[in-house]
Amino acid sequence: MAVFMDRLFQNVQMRVSLPNPGVPYCSLLLTLLLSGCSTTKQVATFPEAEAPAQAKRPPASVVDSSAAGTERRRANGERLRRARETLDEAHRNSGAISVERVCILLTDSTVTRSLPPARHLELLSATLKRYREMLTPSALVLPGSVMARLLDAIPDSLVPHLRDNVHYKDLYVRKLAGSADLPVDYNAEVVKTIRYFQTTARKAFKAWLSRSPLYTPMIRNALREAGLPQDLVYKAMIESGFNPRAYSRARAAGIWQFVRGTARLYGLKNNHYIDERRDPEKSTRAAIRHIQHLYGLFGDWRLVIAAYNCGQGRLDRIIKRSGTTNFWKLKGLPRETRRHVPRFMAALIISRDPEWFGFDDVVYQAPREFDVVSISECVSLRITAECAGTTYKRMRSLNPELRRGYTPPLVHGSYELRIPVGTSERFKARYARIPASRKAQMAEHRVRRGDTPSGIAREYGVSTRAVLEANNITNPRRIRVGTLLKIPIFPNGDSRRTERTLARAAAPDADGHRSVTHRVRKGDTLWGIGRRYGVTPNQIRSWNNVRKH
Repeated sequence: MAVFMDRLFQNVQMRVSLPNPGVPYCSLLLTLLLSGCSTTKQVATFPEAEAPAQAKRPPASVVDSSAAGTERRRANGERLRRARETLDEAHRNSGAISVERVCILLTDSTVTRSLPPARHLELLSATLKRYREMLTPSALVLPGSVMARLLDAIPDSLVPHLRDNVHYKDLYVRKLAGSADLPVDYNAEVVKTIRYFQTTARKAFKAWLSRSPLYTPMIRNALREAGLPQDLVYKAMIESGFNPRAYSRARAAGIWQFVRGTARLYGLKNNHYIDERRDPEKSTRAAIRHIQHLYGLFGDWRLVIAAYNCGQGRLDRIIKRSGTTNFWKLKGLPRETRRHVPRFMAALIISRDPEWFGFDDVVYQAPREFDVVSISECVSLRITAECAGTTYKRMRSLNPELRRGYTPPLVHGSYELRIPVGTSERFKARYARIPASRKAQMAEHRVRRGDTPSGIAREYGVSTRAVLEANNITNPRRIRVGTLLKIPIFPNGDSRRTERTLARAAAPDADGHRSVTHRVRKGDTLWGIGRRYGVTPNQIRSWNNVRKH
């Protein structure tokens, strides 16, 4: 305490009479505050003050009656009298200085413990009121400032009595906004949006908070590794509410809401089987690269968030027409983008202390944890759920990028499948015992003259896209006669005409032939059937014990 007070007043010159030593301690502090109050609102921000030394509270049973204790009390009284003189002098120059000094005194534990609770609350309320009156409308309470330290030092016993104090509530929210690691504006639009999330959109925001633990650890870690502000995690909250299956009217998908063109630009696959825009890890890495690109163009996080929403080209044109890079002064912004930035800032502020804003009944989901196994076959998630000892719904949740409920058929390589954490060994043991007939099969089709991808797909009851992607074909016109194509056949009838075309695809025999069941229809001939499957009529007769007439 002595060191702190010496530092506080060592450079102050005083030319006023000392106050009466008999003035009560708490009354003196209140007088110090009131003597420094000025009606001039001239300070928007405040310099950081040195953190006061925290004195240890002695045990209640110990009474300090020693000579040292007497000297300590005398020294504290002298310093408080010097504080009064300092504030009287400061009153002639700036009311803000006096308020800051009182904030520092109240933050000190020695002074705080000496005040009765009622007087402490009274002095706190007066200090908060005066400090708030001197702030500009959009000023924040920054970390390390005297007010931030004072708010942190308020005893828990007094907080319930301040919850209805308008100045305490306002300064506390400004402190939350000021603690962000990127710029947050606390203006009328942001305040209005906070209220919107608390009322009209309360149910939706509550769901967003509930899902947040699923993905925020992974996203924060990725942002930290990329050297970006970790509070950008709330961009994903506003984009999708942390829902990887979110799909917008603009056909944007995933937690980062990528449209097809932008997703392709950053290497996210989107085909018949998978949509990597819905993959939380892959889409997060892509979003980080996109955000880094936008920050390199605009250099302002408000503009980055806006450009992510409406597109960099469109925002660049708006900036040129408006003649300013101040987001709040831009003209011609899309309505959605105009609301998007305040929503991001409001979500960030609320998420820093949801209970404070009334979200004290949120049931948070457990963090997303999983093991990974490699699958080289096209297999239903229902079978993988059986092997992992979990549900189909759980497997879909862990692998939201899978569009058809099947792992993709791969000519080369394997697919990294997520399964519940701790189940990898059991999965591998059970999967090894799954018969091939229960898995999706890859039938073979040799291209004949006149074949087209769409015609081949119709023959097997699958989509043209499934045929092309199963064979890594990008240009359908370049399929050559004699090429052996792999056709995915689904045992559970997931393809549109599987039951009418192929009921089962078995493993190849010793000669490399694959057994396929074909239901004979009116007009079928052995020659036609053989042509369809790339075999001869004699082979069909031999395999089916059909005599030649």
